[in-house]
Amino acid sequence: MTIASTVGTTVRPPRWNGAAGTYPQWYEDPLSCLQTTLGSVLLEHGLRPVDVLGQSCEFVFAPDDVMCEEFYRPVQSSRGVAGDLCPYHDVESAWTTGSTADDLIALIDEHSGVIVAVDNYYLPFRPAYQDVHAAHLVVVPAWRRTPDGDVEFYVSDVQPPAFQGWLSAEHLVASWTSGNPSDTQDVFFSSREIGGRVLTTKVRQPPEEPTTEQVVRALRGNLERWDNGVAGPTDRLWAGRSGLRRFVDHLSDQSADPASLRPAYTFGWSMQAQAFLHGRFARERAFRTDDAPLAAVAASADRVVSAWSNVRLLCAHAANVPEISELIRRRGEELLHAYEQLAVDWRLALSREWTDVR
Repeated sequence: MTIASTVGTTVRPPRWNGAAGTYPQWYEDPLSCLQTTLGSVLLEHGLRPVDVLGQSCEFVFAPDDVMCEEFYRPVQSSRGVAGDLCPYHDVESAWTTGSTADDLIALIDEHSGVIVAVDNYYLPFRPAYQDVHAAHLVVVPAWRRTPDGDVEFYVSDVQPPAFQGWLSAEHLVASWTSGNPSDTQDVFFSSREIGGRVLTTKVRQPPEEPTTEQVVRALRGNLERWDNGVAGPTDRLWAGRSGLRRFVDHLSDQSADPASLRPAYTFGWSMQAQAFLHGRFARERAFRTDDAPLAAVAASADRVVSAWSNVRLLCAHAANVPEISELIRRRGEELLHAYEQLAVDWRLALSREWTDVR
């Protein structure tokens, strides 16, 4: 795709400005728009998303957060949500806001493209257009002016049915500044104002094949966070084994109130997606190196994914489930056991001598 010279210029050479074809997109079915948009940005920088996003796997929960967005994930570090998802790489992000097309143009120019929060209700390419309010993320890497002087933004949305192309500023700004009111058709991802939010990213990591040293570092870091997580009464975040135990107790305590269980569906998506990517990373590495302990890690990560499916769907449909209290406790214990087995396989993988066979 060729873009006219009226496309916005940037302070430094853009990573992608439309002159080299379509924007790189990356999608895996269990992932939310948080992972797919960030993965697409990593791909744009020449990195394999699975190699970067797949090294980390953890449990972390912020009990006081509002969890009604597809892209929700508790923020842990000063490097933002991108740094939390990629703790072993030089990646970071920050949320900022704007309200006009000019604000968005300035952010694109400064950051060579951005990830934009939107309400699907106002996007003509989404099935929810003019029907359902729901929070979502898209990548917006460029802008231009038409011959008539109107502003258009290039939008990349890999979530099915998938879209990329030019969109009028009218549509994008309406979606980006939406109040995203409560919608009975989507009780999980509506009711929180979009508020002109934009996620800016910095990726300083050069493309490279993960080394044995990096794999060991990731497994050790994952295990340390699992063993040393906290969940005290004054802790903002519940993390690791202690955090998951308290989370399971928390769900059990709330089981009589189905509406209070809904946030677990949203929150659990980010944890489930991370476990899925960790399994993919371990499986691919095991295949390339004929590494049986890493294959066991992959299998355990997959069991975590399945356990999250049970918990999330049960919490989403709790109002229609008989004996919900008993089932919540059972599924929660299964989730805890799945993470414990993953930790066992991390320990086993770390307990032997590693070689750098590729």
